[in-house]
Amino acid sequence: MVTLIINILLIAVLVGVGVYFMFFTPKYTRPTESTEGFFGGVARGSGHPDCLRTLPEGSEILDMILKRVNVNGGDEDDAPTTKGADYREFQLILSKLGCLKKDLLSPSGIVEATRYQAFETAHDRINVAEVCAMCISKNIPPRDLDIIFATWRDRGKVLLRRLCTEANLNKEELAKAEALFHKAWSDVYDISKSKCLKTDFSKQNGGSTTGGDVGGYEPENLKDLREYTNKYGGLSASGWNGAV
Repeated sequence: MVTLIINILLIAVLVGVGVYFMFFTPKYTRPTESTEGFFGGVARGSGHPDCLRTLPEGSEILDMILKRVNVNGGDEDDAPTTKGADYREFQLILSKLGCLKKDLLSPSGIVEATRYQAFETAHDRINVAEVCAMCISKNIPPRDLDIIFATWRDRGKVLLRRLCTEANLNKEELAKAEALFHKAWSDVYDISKSKCLKTDFSKQNGGSTTGGDVGGYEPENLKDLREYTNKYGGLSASGWNGAV
């Protein structure tokens, strides 16, 4: 009888402990894309170019070219042709634009997507991962940022025209492809200027520093007082005329 009572009490204690932990243990929400700091999906492996979710114009341009051009050569035994090399470099430029945009807009504030992008001497001045790191820390000179993006733009235009020539695109299709590339480039360039450069208040509000500088503060108890005009003599507000 005593053993039965002890067993019942032991079971009751165990049940009580279980119920306590069930109701009083803090509930943690499952980490999501936004809470972990990731933005724009995976960087690689989801399609071409890399980070295509943040640069949809890039995949649209590549689709236009791939429908008309075999970038791997004529037959299976043929070596990759020049157009294949142009395609891969152009795809790399689009990947860098997309991944740079992904890292700059990500709430994590770390270099993640751009670190997978290879350096290419034909269109790179600085490794894109280093560009992203300098942008996050806001220590990249405006001139360097302009040169980096101008090189991507100019080289991309050359490669795109070569590929469009190989694909025998008409004028309308060529204009559409160039417009898509310009839109993608301009989008990332504008984002980079806003994220990478330190704010220059002197260039805001049409060049006036009024809107950027901190305004003077006037206490509420002084707003109703008349203007003091006796700076160089006469009676002051206190009645003193400056004479000793």
